[in-house]
Amino acid sequence: MRGKSFLKRFLLIITSSILLFLSFLKINSFSFGFLAYISFIPIFILIDENKNTFITGYLFGLFFYLLLLYWVPFSNVESESKPWIVLGFFLLISYLSIYFGLSFYLSKKKNLFFLFPVIFSGFEFFRSLSSSFGFTWGSIAQTQSYYRYIIQIADIGGIPLLTFFILMVNYLLYKFIKDKKIKYFLIALSLFAFVFVYSFIDIKTLRNLENKLSFEIIQLNISPDEKRYNDYESRKETIKEMIKEGSDLYILPESSAPCNVVNYENCSEIFKKISDSLNAAIIVGTIEFERGDRFRYYNSAALFNDGLFRGVHRKKYLVPFVERLPYNDIFPFLNKIDFGQGSFSPGKSYKIFEVKGFKFCTVICFEQIFPRLIRRYVREGADFIVNITEDAWFGKTLGPYQHFENSIMRAVEYKKPVLRCANSGISAYIDPTGKIIEKTNLFERRIIKNDLYLYKRKTIYTIIGDFFGWAFILTNVFIILFTSRRKYFKHRTAVIEKYAKVGEGTKIWHFSHIMGIVGKNCNIGQNVFIGKDAKVGNNVKIQNGVNIYTMVEIGDNCFIGPEVTFTHNKYPRAPFPRYGKWLKTIVEEGVTIGANSTILCDLRIGKWAMIGAGSVVTKDVPQFGLVYGNPARLKGFICICGNKLYFKNNRAICSCGRKYKKRGNKVDLEI
Repeated sequence: MRGKSFLKRFLLIITSSILLFLSFLKINSFSFGFLAYISFIPIFILIDENKNTFITGYLFGLFFYLLLLYWVPFSNVESESKPWIVLGFFLLISYLSIYFGLSFYLSKKKNLFFLFPVIFSGFEFFRSLSSSFGFTWGSIAQTQSYYRYIIQIADIGGIPLLTFFILMVNYLLYKFIKDKKIKYFLIALSLFAFVFVYSFIDIKTLRNLENKLSFEIIQLNISPDEKRYNDYESRKETIKEMIKEGSDLYILPESSAPCNVVNYENCSEIFKKISDSLNAAIIVGTIEFERGDRFRYYNSAALFNDGLFRGVHRKKYLVPFVERLPYNDIFPFLNKIDFGQGSFSPGKSYKIFEVKGFKFCTVICFEQIFPRLIRRYVREGADFIVNITEDAWFGKTLGPYQHFENSIMRAVEYKKPVLRCANSGISAYIDPTGKIIEKTNLFERRIIKNDLYLYKRKTIYTIIGDFFGWAFILTNVFIILFTSRRKYFKHRTAVIEKYAKVGEGTKIWHFSHIMGIVGKNCNIGQNVFIGKDAKVGNNVKIQNGVNIYTMVEIGDNCFIGPEVTFTHNKYPRAPFPRYGKWLKTIVEEGVTIGANSTILCDLRIGKWAMIGAGSVVTKDVPQFGLVYGNPARLKGFICICGNKLYFKNNRAICSCGRKYKKRGNKVDLEI
């Protein structure tokens, strides 16, 4: 049975991982994004049956990221860096999977599974916040990149809102399957209808102004090896050949300049002359440095316009452990560690470029996956977004496609066109609704030439920013801080006095009143009363309508049937209360008491005894004793497993294999 149970858990985890991974795929023009709406259902089924929620969620995340980011170890890097890339890959997916585990643990442990979409979305947003360790790659929302009539809600609440929507649909469909209630399916359908109608209206009402800017996106397709060993003349001539007259703006990829165009005048002159001869602007990726207390190197984008150098954007969000070691400026000793990583410094300012009245920002490679960085530029007046990148390192894997899909989401969030220039692909012109006007293939030398129009709509997301993301995080904080003391479930109609104590994992249902002590993993039914100074052990099941008055002690693993009453006063009189003179009743481990029984006070029921339904117990019951009737009388003895024992020569062997010996009215279990 254990083997079958393990296999079932494993298959459900793998099924969810594969479904979620497949939802990121697009083959030709067909996107599998629809699978995202059912990918969590198998894991929900498993979590509902399984107590190891963190481990289950963690393994789900681990298998998913193993599939999604499989290409990282195969990156085209120098051989001495390869072992570190592989190590970094496993550390990365191990780290990201923690958020999956925490989401399931927190929602299940706090009996707030219905809040799972909020909790997961909060953790997903949280992992994007750090400029040194932030990583939004593989966001659940990204699965919908090619569904224009769904992703428009991103201009309200960004990635967090879209992720929440997808997970809420998963949860509702899971509840529909589990509870077989049509209302959950109808709610999911209503959510889809709202999102579709909003997206439809959003797309149809978007209008561009007449102002236009002609541009060329130049995909050079220069191999990383050529860059690495720097064939200066060849790269310079390639750039000159591909820049054709007739556009206002020319965009070249990340680090495509054959030399440092910022610090070296002879290199800068190349692009000044081209810009002057074309009467146009050129954006080009370059490596530059700054002298100060020490040399600082920057991965930058430089703008040349009308024959002049117009400024530079320095990459702010550097790829951790690839372009720099995080916090090496705070901890200088980190600079002594060398496993082939870069030594770039992050830029400080937010540079807005302007060409012919059009303002734009330029983000480099990894920066485009951070929505809040783009928002800063848009709020400062950027009319469109330029993204230059070098994705040749990823080879012919899913990496370049996943990277490209982030550009679609950035366009939608701010309703700004995106011009993406990748050295080896994928380059593209994306309109403000996420529609791909034109794009290139991987590893081809090609130019995208088109006109760009202004869109002046300010989206809700531009105004409120990550309101939903922060709201989800605050919900998580509230759950952690203010529900940490309650490690049990309490129905809203139940009453638990402040001085009462309830153990972890216990469930207390409708209209019950708890004044005493209840142990761990108990199930307290409806309309149960547990008086002050009464004690209930661990793993006890108490059915509806039970009354357990003061001075009653119930041991572990007991079953108390419906409408059972324990008394604490032999001679009750309303006019003569006997406060402080209650008599104790002790119920030892494993006892079963049938429905509608009454247990008088000042007696002891031995371990694993069984009381028949409707009995009135007036005196002690021996361990393993079977009693019933009014008054209850000893009718035999019962095994731990619940079978009646039949003695011969004062010995009995139960069908379960347990052995007992009898001495008078005392029965002991033989070991």
